[in-house]
Amino acid sequence: MGRATPSVREKYLQLLNELEAEFVELLRRERREAYVYVKKAWGEELGAVTNYPNPYLLGSLLLVSVLDLEWRLRELERRLRDLEDEVERISSG
Repeated sequence: MGRATPSVREKYLQLLNELEAEFVELLRRERREAYVYVKKAWGEELGAVTNYPNPYLLGSLLLVSVLDLEWRLRELERRLRDLEDEVERISSG
């Protein structure tokens, strides 16, 4: 009999368990809180990670994290511009 190859989802859940048991608990509180959001982004994009041909699960998840942070940064920049425009409009009016 051949051995069963675990699915990406199984590997993902195992990786989460290992990270939370061996790494996340060692982080400062604010970083542990940030992990919750990173884990959420990973879960939301697990389908993309599953279909990506790169065999390195953690590397793919880190790529998702970088993209999520970039998206959040751009969203904050957009909101800041909107607020600056509003302040300018109020100041001029």
